[in-house]
Amino acid sequence: MKVNGIAIKLFIFPLWYLLSIPNSLADLATINITIKATLTASACTVSSGSQEMTVIMGNWSQNLFAKPGGVPPKPFSINLNDCSTTSGVAVTFRGESDKSDPSLLAISGGGAAKNVGIAILDKNRNRIPLGQSSVIYNLTPGADSAELEFYGQYIATGEVSAGAANADATFTIEYP
Repeated sequence: MKVNGIAIKLFIFPLWYLLSIPNSLADLATINITIKATLTASACTVSSGSQEMTVIMGNWSQNLFAKPGGVPPKPFSINLNDCSTTSGVAVTFRGESDKSDPSLLAISGGGAAKNVGIAILDKNRNRIPLGQSSVIYNLTPGADSAELEFYGQYIATGEVSAGAANADATFTIEYP
């Protein structure tokens, strides 16, 4: 009987062992990881004056909005530092979009003007729709800093009513 008892014990142990392995092996076989990244040669830094800036758009009579194209654009710059190994950048602006024209920044705040939004224009004065990249600004090789020129412009989206005309935007520097 001992022989049979030993045989039974040897048979039960390998069966239990074999039954427990497939569950853990099945879990390991279903793991799938994909990792992707883009490495850049060197990234610029945004100058401290360009990190929290206010663009003074001026005071405008609502009568000026009767003409197509809005009022004259106001220039502003984003200054970059430590760009000596970067050949070019693009900029994407984001913010709350105007309900009538999603390419414009919406005017916000109490006592806000109505039926007007703010367009952001590139160095060539072409509109940059919110969430889309600007043209590429070529940087001078070996230069430590760069000034990126942009414009803000009020654009009527209907019959404009007077009030404060403020908006907030953020920007992202891209390395194409």
